Amino acid sequence: MDAYQKLRPWTQLERCPCDAVQSLLLVDLLTDNPIHCGACRRELDPERLAFTETETEAVARWFSVASALYRLWLDSGAYEAFAKTQLLDPKGRVNVDGIEVARLLSAHLPTRLWFFHDTDDGEPANCPVCGEVLDTNVKWGTGQCPRCPILV
Repeated sequence: MDAYQKLRPWTQLERCPCDAVQSLLLVDLLTDNPIHCGACRRELDPERLAFTETETEAVARWFSVASALYRLWLDSGAYEAFAKTQLLDPKGRVNVDGIEVARLLSAHLPTRLWFFHDTDDGEPANCPVCGEVLDTNVKWGTGQCPRCPILV
């Protein structure tokens, strides 16, 4: 399987219909592809964006771990607390890798990592990575960091 097949949207319904893509979100919306359009939030084929196989593989590697942790948290079973701790840790491997991938893809288009937060804990006011006050003037999520490639 080539790298693009790992992240290709399965149906046309999930694909971004925008003529021009201006920004990207890396987010697990319970699909097989974490690359989403910043305008419509639908999936984008990495081949459409002219990502290299290396870039696409980096996304797929990060997403396999992030997705597994997110699903463990959603299961609300024995692994929920562990998964939540990992997903919230800004210095943890999954988030360090996610930020690195967002920066890598930003060479093509501005890219933000949608950082996990548990709505039961309230809405965050500060960036989980650098502590900067979040800009709440956003289309998606609660806020974005003015310094880090983070959306919460």
